[in-house]
Amino acid sequence: KIGSTSLIRKLAGEALASRADEVIVVVGAEAHMIRNELKGLKLTIVDNTDWARGLSTSIIAGLTAVSEQCEGALFMLCDQPYVTSYLLNQLMERFESTRAPIVTCEYAQTVGIPALFSKSLFSELKLLKGDAGAKSVILGRIEKLQRISFPRGVVDIDTSDDLEALPR
Repeated sequence: KIGSTSLIRKLAGEALASRADEVIVVVGAEAHMIRNELKGLKLTIVDNTDWARGLSTSIIAGLTAVSEQCEGALFMLCDQPYVTSYLLNQLMERFESTRAPIVTCEYAQTVGIPALFSKSLFSELKLLKGDAGAKSVILGRIEKLQRISFPRGVVDIDTSDDLEALPR
């Protein structure tokens, strides 16, 4: 929790406050607990029963739930506390204005999530295996990327020590 709100609920709220047409949350480990945290929010929850096989399975589960009409999918993680609806809207606006295959965040001399992927990349993303996230797809198109500066993207909460180190 950050204050009185769980990180997953805070970030789901940011996604819901953005211009996104639909918000899909993929749950795996601790699915029941996460579902409880998301009660009352207007979003779609997708179960990833294969979660133990790695991050790629969550990407695939999420993409499988996406509408056929969508032009792109914006991926975010539940451990980056500084993601805001404003940032998500910037990614979507850049995608709409450039039609780049990927619009990604840039932080700590790298690029990464949150990132928006064009529909043209869905089949490639569905081929990911194991704990590989979408980074290989991003780096494979480094010259065609559109980037949004997000210096605070380097902050993620993976452990209780990370949470304790977060400025209040």
